[in-house]
Amino acid sequence: MQTGYFNAAWHDIKNSPGWFGKLLVLTLVSIIPIFGWIVVAGYLYGWARDLAWGVHAPLPAHVFGNEDGKLYSRGFFVVVIGLVCSLIPWLVEVVGSMVTGGYLGSGWSYHAGFLSFPLGIASGIAELAFFVLSLAASLFAVFFSWVGAMRASIYGRLSAGFQIGKIWNMVRHDFGGILRILGMFLLLFAVIAVVTTVLVLLAVFLCLVIGFFATGGNMNINASRPDAAIMGMVFAVGGVAVLLSVVAGFASMAVSLFVMMMVARALGYWTKQFDVPAWRGQDDPMPFELAGGSAGFGKQPPLGR
Repeated sequence: MQTGYFNAAWHDIKNSPGWFGKLLVLTLVSIIPIFGWIVVAGYLYGWARDLAWGVHAPLPAHVFGNEDGKLYSRGFFVVVIGLVCSLIPWLVEVVGSMVTGGYLGSGWSYHAGFLSFPLGIASGIAELAFFVLSLAASLFAVFFSWVGAMRASIYGRLSAGFQIGKIWNMVRHDFGGILRILGMFLLLFAVIAVVTTVLVLLAVFLCLVIGFFATGGNMNINASRPDAAIMGMVFAVGGVAVLLSVVAGFASMAVSLFVMMMVARALGYWTKQFDVPAWRGQDDPMPFELAGGSAGFGKQPPLGR
C-alpha cells in the first residue's frame, strides 16, 4: 500500500513543462461535447497508464499527440465506463422512490386507517435504508469507474473495465489507498467550492460598485435624467456580469479538470503497486492473486522519496 498521492501527483504536474498551458488547452477541448471529453480522458488516463507500467514521465507534450495510437479509443472507453457507473446510484434512487413513494407512500397512509402510523414508520425506515444504499452505491460507483478506467486503459479493451470481480479484488486489496484518493478528490472540491463562493461574492460587489460609478455616483432615479442613469447602470452591470460569468465558468472548468488530472495521476500510482508489467491476459489472475494477496506487496517506499 502506497501513500502520499496528493504530493506525488502535484509534484508530477507542476514539474511537467508547460503544464498550465496544457491545462488551459484541455479545458478548451473539454468544451466540445463528447469528442472533447474523449480526448481529455484519453490524454489523462494515457499518462496514468504509463505510470502504472513504471514509466515516470511528465505530461505528454501534445494533447492530440496520440503517440500510442489509442488516444481516442482509450478516451471512449473511460467515458463509457464513467457513464455506466454513474447509472448505478441513479437506479438505486429510482427503486427507492418507487418503493417509498409508491408502495409505502402517502397514498397508503391516507387510506389504511389505523395502519397509517405503522406504514409511516415503515416508509421512514425504507427511506433511510435507500439513502444509505444510495451513498454506498455512489461510493463504489466512483471506485469501480476509476479502477475500471485504469484496467481498460492498460489492456486497451472496454471489456477489461467491466470485470467486476477483478476490479473488486483490486479495490479490496488496497481499499485504504483508493479511499485516500477519494479523500483528496473531495478535499480539493471542498476548497474549490469555498474559493468559488468568495469569488462570486466579490464579483457581485464589483458589479454593484461599477453600477454606482456608471451613474456618476447618483443613484436617485428622480434626478434630471433618470432614464439615462438607470440604463447606464443596467448596461454597466450587465456587461460586467456577462464577462465575469464567462471568466468564472471557464475558470471553474479549468479547476475541475485540474482535479481530474490529480486523480488520474494518483490512480496511476495506486495501480502501479499491482505489478502491471507482470499482468498477462485480462482474464488471468493478477500477481497479488497468485501470491494469495500478500507476497511482494505493501513493501514499497512511500511516494515522493
